[in-house]
Amino acid sequence: MSLSGASRANPTVKAILGGTFNPPHKGHIGAALKAADEIGVDHVHLMPCKLAPHKSVGVSESHRVKMIELCAQNNDRLIPELIELTLPSPSYTVKTLRALKEKSDDTICFFIGADSLYNLDKWYEWEHLLDYCHLVVMRRDDEKFLPPPAIQAWLDCHVANDKNVIHAKPAGHVVLTNTPLFSVSSTEIRDVLASAATPEKAGTPNSSNANLSNLWLEENVLDYINEHQLYKS
Repeated sequence: MSLSGASRANPTVKAILGGTFNPPHKGHIGAALKAADEIGVDHVHLMPCKLAPHKSVGVSESHRVKMIELCAQNNDRLIPELIELTLPSPSYTVKTLRALKEKSDDTICFFIGADSLYNLDKWYEWEHLLDYCHLVVMRRDDEKFLPPPAIQAWLDCHVANDKNVIHAKPAGHVVLTNTPLFSVSSTEIRDVLASAATPEKAGTPNSSNANLSNLWLEENVLDYINEHQLYKS
């Protein structure tokens, strides 16, 4: 349930969803929008992560950015945030958050999934993340929430029972939200696209591309993928 209209109008809270967005799909974006509703924030900033040169994702950085921009064209609640792509390598979340705080006084809510939370102690300088943001954990409705003991002990010190804390304090807390289960991954979508029908047949009712468009990809994103022959084997 969304919070009060007064909280939602607060312009200083910036919700950020990071990821490779390769491609961006309704699964992770839909979950982030639901989490944003729960904490009373209108907009979600989509922040593509910077990848090491040796790590191939099959498409260029410019293609990933363009697909995010196309998602934002379809939904005025989505805003591209490209700061991490401008920072020097190596890229670490804590460094990106620090750069965001240096850029503005916005309160940052950084969204992660429960699976990322379980491995948080393996992140670079993870103990300093809350110096710069509130961490918003997107738990799936139908899955048990079972963090490892070390993470649970850390959560016990930082979890906020009142979600309004993000509108009252600039950083330092973890907020747990519940989001619907979206049973799809970017890897699965790439695999389907790699073996899908040719662009000329993509509009046929039974094509894999048409199903993807209806279920997981925005139509203009799928059109862009087909136009540039992304993910084709």
